[in-house]
Amino acid sequence: MNSWFDGRYMPLEEVRISPLDFGFIHSHATYDVMRGLTFFDRHYKRFCESCKFYGFTIPDRQELLEIIKPLLEGDRFIWLIKWKGTPPSGSPRDLNGPEHFLVYTKSYYNISNEPVTVKIVDDIPRSPGYQHGKNFSWIELTHAQRSAGNYDTAIVRNIDGYINEGPGFGICFIKYFNKGYIIYTPKTDVLPSVTVDVVEEICHGLGIQFVRSDFNHVDFDECFLCSTSGGITPVRQIDDKLYKSSLTEKLQQEYAHLCRQTQL
Repeated sequence: MNSWFDGRYMPLEEVRISPLDFGFIHSHATYDVMRGLTFFDRHYKRFCESCKFYGFTIPDRQELLEIIKPLLEGDRFIWLIKWKGTPPSGSPRDLNGPEHFLVYTKSYYNISNEPVTVKIVDDIPRSPGYQHGKNFSWIELTHAQRSAGNYDTAIVRNIDGYINEGPGFGICFIKYFNKGYIIYTPKTDVLPSVTVDVVEEICHGLGIQFVRSDFNHVDFDECFLCSTSGGITPVRQIDDKLYKSSLTEKLQQEYAHLCRQTQL
């Protein structure tokens, strides 16, 4: 069995979801993804905050762990999804439909084992205001990936033209100064990132200044993606801008060390 759905274990291929569910037709849904139980408490906290934002019941921590543990076999992602089902009336204004909860695992995959190339896609900016909770509204992000062309992936801007994020990842930039480094990450209209939070913690431990800020350029010395699937992934190029990866490699080592420490 590789899933738990509404109270019982079953093969994921047997899970049935109605196309009338509001989670599908209205994106009234939230989710979280973690790699095994690495940083479990951070992911659990974020999932609880997302559930609160979308009006779902918050799962008990210990009960959730008991659900997950039988599903773990090898190096796997754990997906947690809650969504609103179909109300008896069928009215789009009737929010009295059932709440569904699916937990499943899938084999781990990495973003890339090599530094990636990224394109900035400007024509559909990130819609403001709904990034407080994790969601499936990937219209801008999916369009950006489709528009990436020969680049590995893409990032979007927000409505004010500031650098934002990409399909399933946040992004950080490193600027060199005579007395050290400053790491910048976008501040506005980005989803809460566990990996970015971990990078910020690493920076504090190393005495590196970490800044959440709004900026519309990519004129930095290093760049890396932050995601559950890739951890810290170096960026080789954004559009025509090329980057180094010396400090990024050190951050990768520190991140891997923290991952080993936080396995439940």
